[in-house]
Amino acid sequence: MRQRIKWTTYLAGAMENVSSKEMTDFREEIKEKLNHPDLFIYNPVDQEHQKVMKGADSHIEHIRGLKRAGKKEIFYDKMWKIWFGSIEKNTDLLSLFTNLRMRKHIDGNYTDETHNWGDFEAVIRSDFIIVHLPKSVKSVGSIYEVMTAFLFRIPIYLIVNDAPATEVNSSLLFGTQISNGDNNFKIFRSINDCIKEIKDVYKLD
Repeated sequence: MRQRIKWTTYLAGAMENVSSKEMTDFREEIKEKLNHPDLFIYNPVDQEHQKVMKGADSHIEHIRGLKRAGKKEIFYDKMWKIWFGSIEKNTDLLSLFTNLRMRKHIDGNYTDETHNWGDFEAVIRSDFIIVHLPKSVKSVGSIYEVMTAFLFRIPIYLIVNDAPATEVNSSLLFGTQISNGDNNFKIFRSINDCIKEIKDVYKLD
């Protein structure tokens, strides 16, 4: 029997401009501390390397290598798989995103489908996303994911462990306000504080 997922979340954060340890440690900590049978946690580190058929510690460097070697077509193909999974290339993206969100609401999410998702689909099908983005770290992909979440009013839980909310980028703060729909900043200085809030809101104790 297929397993329908009650809650889905996506773990956003830097991957290309950080070390392997920085890329994986916070995600593994969240997965361990937020583990619950009602929650499916989409970790792009676990998913992306399978799509490009490389090891979890080497797929980022593989993509860099394609880019630096000028292998534009292969680079495009791999990046499409990362972001869009098995979806047909050159699909109209605005229509696609709206359709994916409606499918989440109408059909629900099932565990046997998640391996086909790209990162965009995983965000759009989420009930909330967790963004780990220290002020000192640059991440373009995470901003893509934040933008997608706030366009669909998907709650954003933002962890910034090296700066108070008053020092966080203003547009990033504004995005969290839009996504949460109540003018509140769901911003946390620690993973533990963020997890406590999520467990309370989604009854994951």
